[in-house]
Amino acid sequence: MKSTHTLATLALLALITVVQAQDAPSPPAEKASQGQVDAYVTAFNKGDAKALAALYAEDAQYTSDSGVVVSGRSTILENLTKFFAKNKDANLAVEVESARFLTPDVLLEKGLATVGDETTRYVCSYVQTDGKWLIAELDETTLPPMDAGAQALGDLGWLVGAWKDDSQGAAVTSTVNWTNSGHFLCRSFTIDREGEDPITGTEVIGYDPVGGAIRSWMFDSKGGFGEGNWTRENNKWINSYAATLPDGTASSAQHVITYIDDKKYTWESVNRQKDGELLPSIDKIEVVRTPDQ
Repeated sequence: MKSTHTLATLALLALITVVQAQDAPSPPAEKASQGQVDAYVTAFNKGDAKALAALYAEDAQYTSDSGVVVSGRSTILENLTKFFAKNKDANLAVEVESARFLTPDVLLEKGLATVGDETTRYVCSYVQTDGKWLIAELDETTLPPMDAGAQALGDLGWLVGAWKDDSQGAAVTSTVNWTNSGHFLCRSFTIDREGEDPITGTEVIGYDPVGGAIRSWMFDSKGGFGEGNWTRENNKWINSYAATLPDGTASSAQHVITYIDDKKYTWESVNRQKDGELLPSIDKIEVVRTPDQ
């Protein structure tokens, strides 16, 4: 999710007394789903066919994009063993889009799975057997190839629009738009603090094809500037930020942006440093969508 406060915010909010952030517990279905996904990804990326097969029910069924059906854990194991023999360095990334209980013992999960340059949309149903969640059915549909940059930034497209938050001691408003080329997101922000002149700034977010990741660059009206490297963890984006304040002081932090829905997200800042000195974390701040101006 996209960037929110930038370097200027980091410097200003350093003066505010904050409470350490605590993540709210995940809903039961999401928690169960993520636990299964983590186990599956770990086994897959180790090339461990036996560990993967153990995550399937005895009578599990897998259906590929071409309609090929593989039935039974033992047959699935055979196919996985052959796959890893030919693809020793295969690496899997999974993005869970939704998870819900159909019954107390049946869990339905939908998401995207990427191996190399191929992405599939999958639907997976789990059954609870002897206290364990096992894959009962897994169907995959291969998606057409997509430009990596467009896909990465497209995941942040929900940020386009106007936003506002009222953090302690500072009100921050921002507007995010696509550039004409569609290759960058541009965020304009204003920070208002009582008794001080507003600080304005611009942040440009784009895809680095060399590093294979999202990066951002920020400039504020006080003369501060910085650069961030983005990573994604499910519905969270972590912006590892390094900046230079107007007086030349170096600052760094990790800004965590957590998507709630299309009208709301949270922002927090951890691992903060200024001139080599550790600073308190900034607790979660709720950011809400406002009517476009």
